Amino acid sequence: MDRWMGMLSLCRKAGKLRIGFEPVREAAEKGEARLVLYAADFSPRSRRRMENALAQCGAPPGSRTVEATMQEFARVCGKQAGVVAVADEGFAAGMEKLLCDQTKEEQNR
Repeated sequence: MDRWMGMLSLCRKAGKLRIGFEPVREAAEKGEARLVLYAADFSPRSRRRMENALAQCGAPPGSRTVEATMQEFARVCGKQAGVVAVADEGFAAGMEKLLCDQTKEEQNR
């Protein structure tokens, strides 16, 4: 988890991370969002609202639920949020790879 959280931090520092419901929705509407990440403890009701908003976009971005909590997102992002969007193709691809690798490692344990 540390590696992709580190990449999330770099993404924030590069100005390519949208944090929170409204910024994520706006990024998706503009076609900027490449990957949406949901915190593990993000409420199901809020997630449904977010997914409905994303579905209204022409081409909704990919999304994943990660093991990080909203509090862990806050440590990296600077404010508490249950959903973030990566607005850069390179960062999104790198995070997807790290998250897939992490899943494979966990399955092999």
